[in-house]
Amino acid sequence: MIGQLVLNVLIKLVAGVFLVTSNICFAEGYYNLLKEIDSLRSIDPLLFSEKFRAIGEHKSEFDREESDFYRYLEGYHLAYRGRLAEALSLQKQLSQQAITKEMRFRALLTVINIEAINQNWNGGLKSLNKALEVLPAIREPKLEALALGIISVFYNQLGQYELGLEYSRRLKNSFDDPRSLCIGELHQFEALLNLASTESTLANSYKSALTLCQKAEERLLELNAHILFGRFLLETKKTPHLAAELFALHYPQVNKVGYAPVILAYQSLQAKAYWQLGMSEPAFELAQAVSQSPAAANTLEALIRANKVLFDYHSANGNSEAALAAYIKYAEADKAYLDEVKTKTLAFQLAQHQSMEQQNKINLLDEKNKVLMVQRQLDKVEQFNSRIMIVVLFCVILGLGTWGWNSLKAQRRLKQMAEYDSLTGLFSRGHFYNLSESAISHALKLGAPVSCVLFDVDRFKGINDKYGHSTGDWALKQVAKQCRNQLREYEIFGRIGGEEFCLILPECDLESAYSVAEKLRKTLAESDTLECGYQFALTASFGVTESLFAGYSLDNLLAQADKAMYKAKHNGRNQVQVFCPASDVAGTKTAPPQVSQATLEAS
Repeated sequence: MIGQLVLNVLIKLVAGVFLVTSNICFAEGYYNLLKEIDSLRSIDPLLFSEKFRAIGEHKSEFDREESDFYRYLEGYHLAYRGRLAEALSLQKQLSQQAITKEMRFRALLTVINIEAINQNWNGGLKSLNKALEVLPAIREPKLEALALGIISVFYNQLGQYELGLEYSRRLKNSFDDPRSLCIGELHQFEALLNLASTESTLANSYKSALTLCQKAEERLLELNAHILFGRFLLETKKTPHLAAELFALHYPQVNKVGYAPVILAYQSLQAKAYWQLGMSEPAFELAQAVSQSPAAANTLEALIRANKVLFDYHSANGNSEAALAAYIKYAEADKAYLDEVKTKTLAFQLAQHQSMEQQNKINLLDEKNKVLMVQRQLDKVEQFNSRIMIVVLFCVILGLGTWGWNSLKAQRRLKQMAEYDSLTGLFSRGHFYNLSESAISHALKLGAPVSCVLFDVDRFKGINDKYGHSTGDWALKQVAKQCRNQLREYEIFGRIGGEEFCLILPECDLESAYSVAEKLRKTLAESDTLECGYQFALTASFGVTESLFAGYSLDNLLAQADKAMYKAKHNGRNQVQVFCPASDVAGTKTAPPQVSQATLEAS
């Protein structure tokens, strides 16, 4: 029976219960709604189907991740309705094409289950090996718990109950949420049952699984626990009256769930219990229902029990023709079940053989490597003198290479120290001048404007004196960082003095330069200094000029920007002043029309 209930595992594939109310507006996105539907699968299968069909009307509006999630649920829905070939094809595609590795892994786990349902144990083992390779890289706890549950149930279905027991205990010991504990305890109970554990051990495991699954509200898993324990009472303990009472008590819940494999399992076990108790007519009705069910072909253990009851019933009533027909069905189902057991064993042995073959190849390569090492040792003895010369030569080359590499690194360090300010990481004064001269020369050839922005941190000495030099260093680094984030790559930015910074803006006119300076001023003024442990104003005074006034001379640009900057300091700091040639050299030049006269200040 258990071999035909692998589909139950699909119902266990829930990444977690997400508390999302059913009246969430679609405008908020569909992913949370898909999570809500996902959480309903084993709690309320009928409501799951209803909500899945409803959200399917909006699938044209899904993004890629939502589309993958919907397709995953669609595969589950197809499998639940017995359309296994379509479900398998869909989940295989998802396991390779889903946008997230988590969804690819989830789909791979579902492939393992469907392969087990289809009794394709070789394919299931291949997918299982892939999952075991990926599992160590999975960092999502719920997905890891899901994988351990799938692996444990697959090994149980394969008849490898020691491995099933190992992974079910690993699941129980690694996670403490009710659902993971329910799945782990249930699979442990199944493994213990098939490993012929003591009656007290089985009873305790059954009670624990039942309690945990009820707490997790996993109805189908709870029913599976009843099936396993009922089978134990009926077929191992030989107490049909206790089994019949258990099945009768929970049969209404089975019908409410409406899941064919579970219904057939209950009916076949209950029919066998009734027959052993002498209740022939109820036993016949239940066995007949199982035998005639369209889903019976995929539940061999249930079919075997039902046809055995039908054979005994017809034989007892002298209906030899019906008895023969029931016996033929019984024999066919029993043979198919035995063939399935052999197929599982052969598949597992083949997988082990392939693993051993792989290990043998590795061992053979190791032996070959050892032989080669011995041969190399002999060669070393025979060619000792030549080796010494080679080693000496190699050492010389290595020494020269090391010296060259260290020299190169030293040169790079010296260049770094020469070109960049060690505190702020900006261009040093000398390197700034070199780059600026090159940019100005290029602009001269193009006839393009060049602007200069010079600024100085306000009251920097006071910051140093009051809060210490470490705070002053923090302030300078903060200025460099804040300003650098606002600038483009080709704009030249350097620290040319203690708290003085300069910008050369190629192909930038005065108006644009003024906008850049004002943006930097506001950025600094809005800085939060609490990061360094003190609250103070971090502002700067800016001076701006351009080649229209200074010509293509770095010295003139710096001199004019310096005059404008000191005018900003004189006028109260934390402001931008633009150099005005009209005031500097009376009557020779006027302010450019792009910048208003109010912003132009003479130095």
